[in-house]
Amino acid sequence: MKIVEEIPQKNIIKLMPENLDDLWVLYNIIEEGDKVFAVTERRVQDKGDVIRADRGVKRKMFLGLEVKNVEFDENLNRLRILGSIIHGPDDVPLGSHHTFEIKPFDELSIEKNWKKWQIDRIKEAIESSKKPKILVVVMDDEEADIFEVRDYTIKEICSIKSHTSKRLDYKINEELKKEYYHEIAKVLKEYDVDNILVAGPGFAKNTFYNFISTQYPELKSKILVETISTTSRAGMNEVIKRGLINKIYAQSRVAKETQLIEKLLEEISKKGLAVYGIDEVKKALEYSAIDTLLVSDSLIRNHEIEKIIDTTEELGGKVVIVSSEHDAGKQLKALGGIAGLLRFPIE
Repeated sequence: MKIVEEIPQKNIIKLMPENLDDLWVLYNIIEEGDKVFAVTERRVQDKGDVIRADRGVKRKMFLGLEVKNVEFDENLNRLRILGSIIHGPDDVPLGSHHTFEIKPFDELSIEKNWKKWQIDRIKEAIESSKKPKILVVVMDDEEADIFEVRDYTIKEICSIKSHTSKRLDYKINEELKKEYYHEIAKVLKEYDVDNILVAGPGFAKNTFYNFISTQYPELKSKILVETISTTSRAGMNEVIKRGLINKIYAQSRVAKETQLIEKLLEEISKKGLAVYGIDEVKKALEYSAIDTLLVSDSLIRNHEIEKIIDTTEELGGKVVIVSSEHDAGKQLKALGGIAGLLRFPIE
C-alpha cells in the first residue's frame, strides 16, 4: 500500500493498493456512507445523437461516490465499490448509481471519519509492502503441498505426488524422486519471492534441499528447512502455530492472528484472562479490562461492534481485526466473532 496524498483538514487520504492484500485492507476499512473518489469508466449517452439508439460510449472520468456497498473479488483480483454519484462531469446526473472496480495500482481517495484501527491497518499494509512474501513447501517422500502465505490468508498453490513405491526397483525410484524434486522446483521458480520455507517429517526435506543446492543454486539462498510432525494442510497449520513463519516474516498477519487465537483458546480452556461473545466483551469493557480486542472481519460493519471497537481504543486497548479466511479466524467466528484478552481477571 502506498499513501499518495493526505489532506487532514478534509479527512481525505489518497491511496494506491499494490496487491491483492491491499485490496483486502481497503475492503475492510471502506464503509457505507464513506466518500470515495477515483478515475473510472462510465457509459455516457450523447443526447445530441438522436439517430443512434445504442447504450452510449464508455468514457474515462473522475467521479465521487457515496458508498452503499463494498465487494471483494479475489478471483478477479479487484475491489468493487458501489454507490451513488456525488461528484462528476456536468453530463453525469448526481445521485445515479455507479461502481468503481479497483485493481492493484489504481489510485483512490477516501473521505471519512477515520478510526484508529483503520489507520493502523493502512500503516501495517505499508510496512507489509516492504517485506517478502513467503512460499511454504510441506513435504515428505510421497507428496509436496505448496502454499503461499498472504497477509489475510494462506492459499494452496498445488499438490505434487512423487509416484515412488516400495514395489519399484531402486533405480526407478531414484529417477522418480528426481522428477518429483524437479516438479517442486519448477513451481518455486514461477514465484517472485525472497523466502521459501521447506518443512516436513523425516529426511525428504533435507534431501530436497541438497538437490536444490546442486540443481537450482539460485533457489538455495531463499530456503529455510524446518522439521514438523505431519504433512498436508495439517502440516501447514503446524508451521503457523509453532511460529515458524515468524523466523522469516516476523510480523506475518496470518501468523500473528493465529497465535493470538491460540492464546485466546488457551486462556478460555483454563478460565483465565479471556472473554468471548458480545455480552462478555461489553462486561469486560465496563471494568476497562480488555488489553487486546479480537474482532472477526465479518463483523466490522456492525454498528454495535463499531462502538465496542471505539470504546476499547478510548480505554487504551489494542484492536486486531482477524480475517475469517484462515482456520484461526474461523475459530474466532465460531466463538461469536468477538473476544478479548484481558489485563486482569474479572468476576
